[in-house]
Amino acid sequence: MHLFEIDANLPAAQELLPDAFTEPPAERIKAARAIVLQKGLIRQGFKGRAGLGVFVEDGRTWGLLELEPAAPLLFAAAQKLSARRLWPAMEEKDVPLVELVNGLGERKTLGCRLEEIFAPFPQRDYFRGGREQAERRALWRRVLVDALTSPAVKIVQELNVRHPAALLTDLNEWWCGKSPTFECRWDQTFYAPRSGARFLLEWMLEGRPHKVSSPMQTEESAPRPVVLHADNDILVINKPARLSSVPGVREKVCAKTMLEREFGELHVVHRLDLDTSGILVFARNKRALEYLNSAFRSRRTRKVYEARLEGVLAEKSGAVDLALALNWLDRPRQCVLTEEGGGKACLTDFEVIDVVKTAGGEKSLVRLTPHTGRTHQLRVHCAKGLGLPIDGDPFYGHLGLEGETPATRLCLHAARLTFEHPGTGRETTFSCPADFPDF
Repeated sequence: MHLFEIDANLPAAQELLPDAFTEPPAERIKAARAIVLQKGLIRQGFKGRAGLGVFVEDGRTWGLLELEPAAPLLFAAAQKLSARRLWPAMEEKDVPLVELVNGLGERKTLGCRLEEIFAPFPQRDYFRGGREQAERRALWRRVLVDALTSPAVKIVQELNVRHPAALLTDLNEWWCGKSPTFECRWDQTFYAPRSGARFLLEWMLEGRPHKVSSPMQTEESAPRPVVLHADNDILVINKPARLSSVPGVREKVCAKTMLEREFGELHVVHRLDLDTSGILVFARNKRALEYLNSAFRSRRTRKVYEARLEGVLAEKSGAVDLALALNWLDRPRQCVLTEEGGGKACLTDFEVIDVVKTAGGEKSLVRLTPHTGRTHQLRVHCAKGLGLPIDGDPFYGHLGLEGETPATRLCLHAARLTFEHPGTGRETTFSCPADFPDF
């Protein structure tokens, strides 16, 4: 860990420590990172995560840099990687005896923190879901133990132990060097700390002024869905970007709840990612729900998306065939694994439909036709399969967290949806053009 004084004039700090998981990095942390690079504190060729905390103590401003080298396994050939090797389960007896400290000076072992996380889910009978529950707990232990080496976690632990009175003003992580074989990471791009770190930091930051993770939308800020079609059986809308399809853990204001005030009870047939805009259909009765669920399960529907990529794609058309799996240490991010290694088959057709000039240069507009419906399939297939991420993608693109600004968005739009109408049985198509901002 490198401790260094910052004598340059940094931009003003925010009143509360920004949330490193959901907010774009502030100008202050970007200026502090420039000092890190100028001082040569990260050796050339380093591959892994870098974390930087900026704090004020006794009227002086300091930087605390922590580096986490990536394990060699992460760069192994795809055929040698598997979910079991990357994320081995962990039994309770193997959890290390590590003591965490929060901003109030309170101490808690990692084992106790795990018990708190598991507490809302009582132990089940082995033959009534208990075995599956035990397997998931073993994975979650791995997630939390792995999070101990997160640069953000180590920085906060160091401050809580050695600088308890210091004011932490900024905390962020970025990736350095080549991307791991199975992931989409770009050199010098700010990313949120991995998801397991959130469970540690939400306790460790108690006692320090900080923003808590809050919903992206409120009743006042949420964009209104545009209704494209309504009848007794279905409701079809154009969902705006950055509006959740359905209620979630963080997002309570969503397309479903907003529309139910006008149209009554709606039933969920399918979903679009929060960041994705486009055509979404709800069923208005149980019979229509059953009919549409059957159609989606048996793939008697056709979805076509439009996306703007970060640059100009050399190939005009083709297909991406990459199996995907959930990255257990950084959910909800997805990664590329072979089917033998635990990935699920995914296939996407692509076709370049235009090349447009934007404030960021020339970029390809592509038509994407998924034959499967995996989480983040189109986003990973573009970034990893085509080598050009979807413009504005905060998970897999070059902007990373810097894409979480009002001026940008994930340029992915569900442009057309074809299915059999549950009332008439006739094939019906709904379409709506994309409207991507210029950046």
